[in-house]
Amino acid sequence: MAASRWWYVSDLAKPRTVGAYNYHPLFPEPTHTVRPVPIKIDGRRIALAIDEEDQAQSASEEAARRGRAHACILTFDVTVPGAIKPLAQFQVSDLDSPFSRTPGARFGAHQFAERTGGTLVYATWFSGGLRIVDVADPMAPREVGWFIPEPAGGRPAPQSNDVTLDDRGLIYLVDRHVGFDILESSLS
Repeated sequence: MAASRWWYVSDLAKPRTVGAYNYHPLFPEPTHTVRPVPIKIDGRRIALAIDEEDQAQSASEEAARRGRAHACILTFDVTVPGAIKPLAQFQVSDLDSPFSRTPGARFGAHQFAERTGGTLVYATWFSGGLRIVDVADPMAPREVGWFIPEPAGGRPAPQSNDVTLDDRGLIYLVDRHVGFDILESSLS
């Protein structure tokens, strides 16, 4: 995806773009998902984008990407769709996971739970596991919880791929290779 786009769809046969913001190629990783925060924050409509880590797998490719930021979460003010404003990004440091530099494993953002309420974002970070980020201050998203699963099935690192929540607040975390965790959080 080259840009975050907002569509107006009063006529399903004729959707039209009412706003767009292209933050690529500054961030070279591909956009995975864009979604609104379900509540207004300080009277503003806020949207989130998460890019998918497309980390190199070979040693020579890894050396070529040194100095480049990993895929992350971005916040945008979309109150006026024709004038979208970038606000901030949330990034996980390589120092935050013992598996961040495991050869052949990705480290960086992948996906966030699309079904949530409030300002908490539940995101997968490949070998960084699950990250719970509060965007109550969209100018300064902050991590409020995390879980890094142990590698399973003889793999050298976890590869947390998808996350979703159920109506009870249970968190379902799936590894892209092998592994499935069901978590309960005291956060609300």
